[in-house]
Amino acid sequence: MLDSNNTMPEIIHHDGSEEAEKLLMDIIYALDKSAIVAITDRRGKITYVNELFTEISQYTAEELIGSDHRIINSNYHPRNFFKTMWATIGRGKIWRGEICNRRVDGSFYWVDTTIVPSLNEKGRPYQYISIRYDVTERKESERIIQNLACKDQLTGLPNRSSFRELVKREVEFANESNTKLGFVYFDIDRLRYVNDSLGNEAGDYILSMVSNRLKENLQDDHVYGRLSGDEFALLLKNIRGAEHAEQLTKEIQQFLEEPIEVMGQLYTLSFSLGIALYPEHAQKPSELAMKAEKALSNARAKGGGKFEMYEHGTAAKTLERILLENELRKSISLGHFNLDYQPKVDLKTGDLMGVEALVRWNHPDLGRIPPDKFIPVAEETKLILPLGEWIIHEACKQARKWQDADFAPVRIAINISAIQLKEPGIVEAIKRILVETGVTSERIEIELTESAFADRSGMQDVIQEIRDLGITIAIDDFGTGYSTFSYIKELPADTLKIDRAFIGDIHENEESRAIVKAILAVAGTVGLRVIAEGIECEEQAAILHEYGCEEGQGYFYSRPTTPDKCVSFMKRVYE
Repeated sequence: MLDSNNTMPEIIHHDGSEEAEKLLMDIIYALDKSAIVAITDRRGKITYVNELFTEISQYTAEELIGSDHRIINSNYHPRNFFKTMWATIGRGKIWRGEICNRRVDGSFYWVDTTIVPSLNEKGRPYQYISIRYDVTERKESERIIQNLACKDQLTGLPNRSSFRELVKREVEFANESNTKLGFVYFDIDRLRYVNDSLGNEAGDYILSMVSNRLKENLQDDHVYGRLSGDEFALLLKNIRGAEHAEQLTKEIQQFLEEPIEVMGQLYTLSFSLGIALYPEHAQKPSELAMKAEKALSNARAKGGGKFEMYEHGTAAKTLERILLENELRKSISLGHFNLDYQPKVDLKTGDLMGVEALVRWNHPDLGRIPPDKFIPVAEETKLILPLGEWIIHEACKQARKWQDADFAPVRIAINISAIQLKEPGIVEAIKRILVETGVTSERIEIELTESAFADRSGMQDVIQEIRDLGITIAIDDFGTGYSTFSYIKELPADTLKIDRAFIGDIHENEESRAIVKAILAVAGTVGLRVIAEGIECEEQAAILHEYGCEEGQGYFYSRPTTPDKCVSFMKRVYE
């Protein structure tokens, strides 16, 4: 056992002393009771196992000693996995990783493993000591999250992230087999009118029926999923060309538009569909989806109820898109934006824990334009860079005002996109704004989507630099992407925000409850604070509190509001 100076503690220097011997025995006892321990010789033969090893593997010590670790091999890992492990420890280096093993009864268990080589005087390993910790429960929670989060909760279809992975695999296969694909992007025309007149339940019923019709008519012949709202996509496999893709799309449109009974009345829906072909129009899955969406926009522009094939040249911006970009550019320079703030509260005490800054665009002629309309345009055109810096500066100014007013420390969360994060100088810009506004860094939190953490070699370094300023980092919309808990513990983050998609029906949907429980369980093991967003009723708040969620935000507590009204909320909470 080494101290901070990489030397043995002074007490160990007194060879043979009772004190040193007792310390070593205490260390061995503690390790033996808390970890799964095994020692092997340089050829991998097991020479020692502790009691926890025999308990979890269900083998006796006699059965294990003299064997090698293949006795508990689950065949889960590829051969190269262990080849890499042996290459590492064979060079005298420590190896760390997670291994799936098999018990005597055939069941699997997972262990977080560290293998430490013991070196002789020539620096060569003569034995290996492995320290393992049982992480089976954590891996099971991760499996539940991955299985449930890959499908759309309402329809049971693959969601956007899952569908994207399916398309990626099919494109790779089509490339190898020299076959063609058709990407069809479609939505339901004017579904919002059904929601407005009959309610959201009727709209949900229609979405479920669309899903059922896809399953019944397409089965496993093609790949399909629900991307968001009333938007669906499907991938036509093994098509012969454009005419074949159009024929299949027309057949799909026909069965989708068959009359549907809603609340005792027959409705005939219409659908707009856009088609793009692989490899004719695009070779990359993302470009294929984008071009199918462009074709869908053209179909919508013609009044709906139509399908359009992508044509080279249709990628040019539509008039609406051009106008929106131009107005956005002008509004940034003219200051047509403001920030609203939505409180975050302690689910147990009701205390105010912080607020999230949300940008609002108040156009003098067009009125209030929703963020989901202009943020994608801002990101695509990189106008998010000047707009994003203004948001950071404005939020920090507000934080300083509340700091000077001597309110209890209220942390303001600011959303930053992956595009901003990739911009050189983002850390220096944040540092400069902190100095200019005079706000202390502990009053600021940065919210990033899961995708910002995906590039471990690039953006994670930038995220850590921001964190080093004293600013906390939150993973926003968690559960909608593919973060796995095998590396969540490595992320430079402090807080995890459960996406509203899992909160909205937590009081009536068992799958949503299972996802939330699993997220909370695993987040606890890696020390992440958890916030639930989108809480709209007391029942949801009560369930989340019961499950151990610490903080929440949503309309149940407060809608996004002005700084002045936010102050009123603060005063009400602390009176």
